[in-house]
Amino acid sequence: MEIMKVVQLAISEEKACAYLQSLGLLRVYKECPFCGSWRVGWIRRCIYKCYKCKREWSPRLGSVLEKTRINYSRLLILVKLFELEVSAHRASKELGMSYSTVYSFYRKFREGIYKCVKAESKQLGGEVEADESYFGGRRRGKRGRGAVGKIHVFGIIEREGAVKVEVVPDVRAETLLNEIKEKVKRGSIIYTDQYRAYDTLVTHGDYFQHLRINKEQRFVNGKVYINGIEGFWSFAKERLMKFHGISSKYFVYYLKELEFRYNHRNEDLYTLILTSFSLVD
Repeated sequence: MEIMKVVQLAISEEKACAYLQSLGLLRVYKECPFCGSWRVGWIRRCIYKCYKCKREWSPRLGSVLEKTRINYSRLLILVKLFELEVSAHRASKELGMSYSTVYSFYRKFREGIYKCVKAESKQLGGEVEADESYFGGRRRGKRGRGAVGKIHVFGIIEREGAVKVEVVPDVRAETLLNEIKEKVKRGSIIYTDQYRAYDTLVTHGDYFQHLRINKEQRFVNGKVYINGIEGFWSFAKERLMKFHGISSKYFVYYLKELEFRYNHRNEDLYTLILTSFSLVD
């Protein structure tokens, strides 16, 4: 959604409330949640009233926003800043909110995205590339494979399609094979480099066709290359670098956010982020 459209929706609490109700983030009440009466009306600023039991309540009741006090208009702008990858520190200054409040909402956005991504069970197919990568701050010693203290991430990308990434405990053959069998359709062509963990794919010729590129000799050999997944690693590491360190406890949420952004890069991210936010407990 374009910035001006967000501004138009956020120009009043009533408009912002109606938009959030249309997405399911706020509830639409046609009967009283206290006495069950249908004699319900909309009074003053975004408040319901039951004319039978005389109770009043907010559309926040029973929604993901029930325990929050953020203005609806401010929430819409905050989501736009998150979509534009504005830092929580900068967003707190722009909106006049405390950093802790903005950070809390950013974390909830990521939790919603994580749940949305994990709910997608569609397998990748056709021609796919697989590779592992290592995330973490710079440390002395060996880099890449075998580096100490790094987070292992395994990724699979469908050419001209989506990517799936997972934090894995190790990069042993069994671990990577299980990830591939779970995420890739049978009969697909899998491209990898010469890492020995991929040797086991040869014994699964009834599942996949496996082609390998020796990057010590060349990076492309006709259709045999893994430039797609390596491009995603560059995309991910460039964006994660600006956080100056992420706790290993929350790293997976940032990783899944990047998977989400990449897979929906040609769609309306703003609405998707808001919709996924409704999945937060």
